Amino acid sequence: MKLNYRLSLLMALAFIATSATAQDFYWNSASTRSLALGGVYVPSSSDSLGALSTNPAGLTYLTAPSLDLSLSAVFARGSFSNSVNSNAPMTTSPGVIPYGAFGMPIGHSRYSFGVGFAPDLSAVSDWHYADAPGFAGVTYGMQQQKSAIVAGRAMAGFSVALGHKLSIGATVGADYNSNTLHAPYIFQSQPTLAGAKTLLDLHTNGVGWNTSVGVMIEPSKKWDLGVAWKSHTVIVTHGSATGDASALFTALGVSSPSTFAYDAQVKNILPQSVAANVAWHVNPRWVLAFQTDWVNWGGAFVNLPVTLTNGTNVVINTVAGSTTLIDGIPLRWKDQYSFHGGVERLLTESTSLRFGYAHGNNPVPSGTLTPMTAAIMTNQLGTGFAYHRGRSRFDVAYTFDPTSQQQVQQSNLLYGEYNNSTVRVGTQALTLGYSIQF
Repeated sequence: MKLNYRLSLLMALAFIATSATAQDFYWNSASTRSLALGGVYVPSSSDSLGALSTNPAGLTYLTAPSLDLSLSAVFARGSFSNSVNSNAPMTTSPGVIPYGAFGMPIGHSRYSFGVGFAPDLSAVSDWHYADAPGFAGVTYGMQQQKSAIVAGRAMAGFSVALGHKLSIGATVGADYNSNTLHAPYIFQSQPTLAGAKTLLDLHTNGVGWNTSVGVMIEPSKKWDLGVAWKSHTVIVTHGSATGDASALFTALGVSSPSTFAYDAQVKNILPQSVAANVAWHVNPRWVLAFQTDWVNWGGAFVNLPVTLTNGTNVVINTVAGSTTLIDGIPLRWKDQYSFHGGVERLLTESTSLRFGYAHGNNPVPSGTLTPMTAAIMTNQLGTGFAYHRGRSRFDVAYTFDPTSQQQVQQSNLLYGEYNNSTVRVGTQALTLGYSIQF
């Protein structure tokens, strides 16, 4: 239990970030260079992190043992309005995400390998706003509304060059997932409690496994073409849930103790994805790069199953007819398609300037949107700078996601609290990277 608590605390500290675009919410690329180029992966002789996180066939481009370290600081902004709130602000503090990788060719052979750790998914939102009246007029007043689904992937990769122009690679990854919910919780599908609302504080964590495979083709020295697929990840997490149904009991005229505790289980499915990239080395000073991603949210974020067992509140157990509650939070996300473009200019023999842009469709339907699931952003601008000195390279990237707004007319969630609501979210991030070849 102490180990699980420490791991959860470490993950919370490492992934304090808000829901955002595909790049900030679901990480299909992780290197500082990719961030500056709008999320495009461009293989290079020293980028083991980009290869492991995007296309493992890129490990064959490594020319020497290479260590990559990155640190991203995320700054969020947002507001929420509904029947009882007017532009309630997001209160998420700036957070830091550290990650890195090591890769190397195996002697003078055709083989390369790498190991690393990178964010896979980071969705943390922290708000303070008034709880709108729901079933039987139940409200818990001004509350912290916090939700966190974070996953970090430890990965090992291997690649082989099948010739001068073709490489293939694969990774296996272990995703550590931590889930937190601290908010008024509205039961959605539990037969006897659907629509009922209670304060809930839930914490779970667990591990799931995934794989990825990739291919890189170099038809000439000017072109790099690649395609990679990453599998979906099923993670069943376990932990605890406590809460207080005082406002519900008061509305129903129940005078019994209103606190409760459960053992909790949450099942998360992280989506499979496909990334296809092309880099054109126009001349020794210019690189143009493009990438398109498909993220299968429609096959992953359909429903979030929550199972609560060994309940301690006699009244709730009697009403439900069991000490176990099985509920599901409807999500019904849509598949996401995103397009990325970047340009890199070599300024001097040791400095480079980068720019990028990314656009993707919003995967979150308005019918299930809440401030805690607001991964609604569709555009991202990026820029960056690199400095080479000897065997070391220093990178910096800045990304800016313009504020996106989404309105909900008629929510599909019980019991009408999110009808006629508006969510606005935007982020910016600063990433520092350092790599060295040994």
